Amino acid sequence: MDPQEFANALRTEATALAVAADLAPPDRPVPTCPGMTVADLVAHVGSVHRLVTRWITRGSRPADWESAPGDADPVDWYRIGAASLIGVLNPVRASAPAPTWCPWDGTLGFWLRRMAHETAVHRVDAQAAVGAVAPLDPVLAVDGIDEVLRLWLGCHLPPAAHASGRAVTLRVPGREWTVALHEGVVDHCPGAPADAVVSGSSSAVDLWLWGRVGESHLSVEGDLGVVRALRAAVAGVTA
Repeated sequence: MDPQEFANALRTEATALAVAADLAPPDRPVPTCPGMTVADLVAHVGSVHRLVTRWITRGSRPADWESAPGDADPVDWYRIGAASLIGVLNPVRASAPAPTWCPWDGTLGFWLRRMAHETAVHRVDAQAAVGAVAPLDPVLAVDGIDEVLRLWLGCHLPPAAHASGRAVTLRVPGREWTVALHEGVVDHCPGAPADAVVSGSSSAVDLWLWGRVGESHLSVEGDLGVVRALRAAVAGVTA
């Protein structure tokens, strides 16, 4: 995906999240995020959007978060924060330097990609609260799988975390990844024999990695324990 596609996805997903949140009472539970209400979800995503906006504009990570809408309408507060973020993340400037938490990508494009995925997954959460979840865009979801396996696991995998060295293949229409977790290292080993294969739509596989759908949405062949260890490792680095 190119920067403009990520910008378009961010705008679309941010709008859809707000629409869904408007349809639910603030105290309604979010089934994909146990313990969280719609109001909690809106506050969380709005806070992340504001944090990233300040991170970029100030040139360093802020020490504190604006974490609640106060007396403002929560969805209106969220919309204002999303609009500010979208205004800062100009796809024309995607290659411009920007502070990030990624050791190998210090550009504005990092945040375009990251915020598109962050908002898309939480859009699913908001829609789950109203019982009408649309799948992720297939192209965005393919990139989302790649982001989880390369960025999240690549940056945050702690030593010996669910690391058996055994390979899992994730397969979606037109694309597959084979990974094995070692101590603090993610081994991308395309074409290698796998101990398990997980297949499904790109949306289902991406949402499974993020813990939004269960194994029943996928086809799993081989060692289920290896599959669950990969999912546990992802949960550990994305929590």
